[in-house]
Amino acid sequence: MSGPVDLLLITWNRLEYVQKTVDQLLRDPADFRLYFWDNASTDGTADLIASLDDPRIVQRHMSPENVKQREPSLWFFEQATSDLGGKIDDDILLPHGWTERVAPALRREARLGMVGCWVFMEEDWDDELAVANSVEMGGVRVLRSLSRAGQSFLARVEYLQRYIREPGSGHGFPVDQHAMSLDGLVNGTLVPPLFAHNMDDPRSEYCLMRRDATIGKHGALSAQVRGFQTPEEYLEWIRQDAHSKLVTPVESMIREARLRRDRSLLGRVRWKLHRAFHPNPKKG
Repeated sequence: MSGPVDLLLITWNRLEYVQKTVDQLLRDPADFRLYFWDNASTDGTADLIASLDDPRIVQRHMSPENVKQREPSLWFFEQATSDLGGKIDDDILLPHGWTERVAPALRREARLGMVGCWVFMEEDWDDELAVANSVEMGGVRVLRSLSRAGQSFLARVEYLQRYIREPGSGHGFPVDQHAMSLDGLVNGTLVPPLFAHNMDDPRSEYCLMRRDATIGKHGALSAQVRGFQTPEEYLEWIRQDAHSKLVTPVESMIREARLRRDRSLLGRVRWKLHRAFHPNPKKG
């Protein structure tokens, strides 16, 4: 199958970011269909979305309240008509043509799960370090990861629907990538990477957190969830996370995920022993 892919963009009160994200997105000549969900924005974001004129925009849902990501995602999975769907965030500048590079590989190789862009800075990428975790699949090379960031990816819609998390499992993107990996699907980043620019990275010239040198109301959700107080703390975590994506063996992550999910008495004992000898140094 060929044809355009379907993309979901969820927005909420980030007008300065959304303006740049949408401008970059709609200047991409690639063939895709775009689904907007606005979570009751009050800063002009909803008005911006309503005013956009592009034939690739097929639906705009204006929610009366902020329902986070689960409800918009499930709505999108039902509305999507393409075999491939993906999500992009309202603070990401995507490279033109990224869908046209990712989509053919997903259609050729059924073992590929969620695959997309590198959402860290270019300086965080290292060709040599990426070799160990990379595999050839579907005519492309993929840096494998147990899970990948949801800001810019494509996947088969049937997989996204199959691996929906149970209700109450969090407010983020409701697809269980760990379960996908445990079932043998490969999530990750194309190699050579497609660089997506994260405006919430404190190194970005567009980062709103740089204005007051604190996380505050402008802070990225991932920074707020992990309790970081300053952009510097958040940046250190970003760098560690990027490095971990490059060097942590996927096989060891899969073994750890299996241990964590084994809720038998023996499994819980094994998990406690594992945590005692392999403490997680990352905050949050």
